[in-house]
Amino acid sequence: MQKQYTNEQLYSVASDNYRLLSEYCGTLEAEGYFSKAEQILHLSADEVLDFYVQSLMVQFMVFGKRLNEDEVLFAAGLTKQDMLGLKEAWESGDMTDVVSRSARFLEAPPILLQLLSLRDQEKKLGVTGLFFDALLNVMICLSYLNKVRDTHVSKFIGLYFDKVAMFLANREEDSRTVDGKYIFKKLCSGNLAEGCRMLREAGNDFASYKKKYYYYRQSMGTAAVADVQTERLMHKEEAPGYLPEILADAAEEAVETMKEKKAEAEIDRLTNELNRMVGLSEVKEEIRSLINLIKVKKLRERYKLPQMNMSYHMVFTGSPGTGKTTVARLVAQIYKELGILSKGTLTETDRSGLVAGYVGQTALKVKETVERALGGVLFIDEAYALAPENASNDFGGEAIDTLVKLMEDHRDDLVIIVAGYTAEMQRFLKANTGLYSRFNKFITFADYSDEELLAILDSMASDMGFCLTEGARAKVEEFLRGMDETEKKEFGNARGIRNLFERLVSNQANRIIAYDSQSIKDITVITEEDVIE
Repeated sequence: MQKQYTNEQLYSVASDNYRLLSEYCGTLEAEGYFSKAEQILHLSADEVLDFYVQSLMVQFMVFGKRLNEDEVLFAAGLTKQDMLGLKEAWESGDMTDVVSRSARFLEAPPILLQLLSLRDQEKKLGVTGLFFDALLNVMICLSYLNKVRDTHVSKFIGLYFDKVAMFLANREEDSRTVDGKYIFKKLCSGNLAEGCRMLREAGNDFASYKKKYYYYRQSMGTAAVADVQTERLMHKEEAPGYLPEILADAAEEAVETMKEKKAEAEIDRLTNELNRMVGLSEVKEEIRSLINLIKVKKLRERYKLPQMNMSYHMVFTGSPGTGKTTVARLVAQIYKELGILSKGTLTETDRSGLVAGYVGQTALKVKETVERALGGVLFIDEAYALAPENASNDFGGEAIDTLVKLMEDHRDDLVIIVAGYTAEMQRFLKANTGLYSRFNKFITFADYSDEELLAILDSMASDMGFCLTEGARAKVEEFLRGMDETEKKEFGNARGIRNLFERLVSNQANRIIAYDSQSIKDITVITEEDVIE
C-alpha cells in the first residue's frame, strides 16, 4: 500500500461506504426482513450495523497489536451511534470492556449478512457481496491510519472472509464471489479512492459490479464456497456468549418469520386462484375453513397446547367436470405451504392404476402408486369402482385393504382424496371399516348452472384470445337451456364446455380459411355461424 491519503480523505471514503451499508439495512427493514430480529433485540438494523462495524474495527485494531487515537476516533465517529462507547473508553484509558464486548459480538453469526443472503436467494440478487465489499473498504480505510500494521491487514481480512464466505455464495453459475485473491488485489492496488468510487457507481446493479470486480474464484487456501442451506447456519448453539446467543436466536427467528411470510403469500395466491374459479361457493368456503383450522392447529402446537387428532384425507363428491381435480391440485400445494406435505404434488389415478388382473399383484400395484405419491396428494378418481356392486371376489377389495394400511404407514406425508358420484362414494366408504374413520372431510361439488357454464366459456375464450359475438353467445345459451337432465349429465359440466369451445374454434377455422385474407378480427371473433350443434 504505497499511496497515502489524509485522514480527511480516508474518513470521506469510509463514510461513503458506511452510508451504502446503512442503505442496505434500510432495505432489510423496509421489506420486513429485519422485523423479527428487531422484536428480539430491541435494536434497529442501523444500531446492529453500528455494533457490527465498530466491533469489526476494534478487533481489526487489536489484531495489529496496536491502537492509536486516530484509529479510535475514526471508529467512534464513523457510525451514527457510538454503540461500544469507544470515545469514552479511550479517554478513560481502559479499553478492556470494549475489546471484550466487540469480540463476543463477532462470535455470533452475522445477522445482517445472513438476512441479506436470504433476501438474495429469494430475489436472485447479489447485494450481500456488495455489503461485504463496503465493509472491506471501511477496514482498508482504517488500515491506512497505521502503517506499522500493514503486514497484518491481509491476514485479518482473509480470516474474516473465511468466517462469512458462506453467506456470499451466489446461486448463479456464472457468478464470481469475493475471494482471497480479490482481497489481495484490492489491498495491493493502492487505488482505494477509485475502487470505492466504482463500488458506489455500481450500487445495486450486480451485473455491472460483477463485471468490474469479481475476477477470481480460487482463494488463498479458502475452500470454494458451497451452496449452504441458510437454516443450518443459524442455530443458536453455533454462537456462544451473551449477545452472540441473542443474535443467533434473532437470526433463527427472523428466517422462520420470513419462511412463514413466504408461505402465507403463497397460500394467498393459491386461494385467490381458487376464488377466481367460476361457481363452487360451497367448495371455496369448505377449503377456507380447512385452512383456518390447520393454521389454528399449528398455533396450538407452537404454544404446546393439547391437540385433536386430525385427518387431512378428503372425499370429493359430484359429477364429472365440476373442478374436483383442479381443486385437489390446489389443496396439495396449500398443504405443502401449511407444512402438512413435503412436496405438494398431485398424483392422479383410478381403478386401472391400482387393480391388477392376478392374485397378489394388486397390493404391489397400490404400493407402487402410493410411493410415487408420497409427499403430496394421491387423487383417486371414480374411487367407487374399487368396490363394484355384487362383486365379492373382485380385486378392488384387496386394493382398498392395502390402501388403508398404507394410509396409516405414511400418515405424516401422504394425503388421499377420493372422488366420484355421491351415492356411489357412500358404497365405497362402506367397503372397509377403516375408510370412514380416515375420510371424515366431505366436500360436495354442485353441477354448474347455465349462467356459470357461460361464464366458464367466456373465461376460456378470453384466455385464448377469442371473443364471442352476442349472437354466438345467445345461441350457446339456448343450447344449454335446451338440454334435459340426462343430456346435462352426459354433457359433463366444465368438461363439456371445454369440448364445446374446441368445436367452436374448429368451426371458426373452417369458416375463415376460405377467405382471401384473414384480419385479426376474423381470427379472434367467434360468430353465430360457428355455433353448429
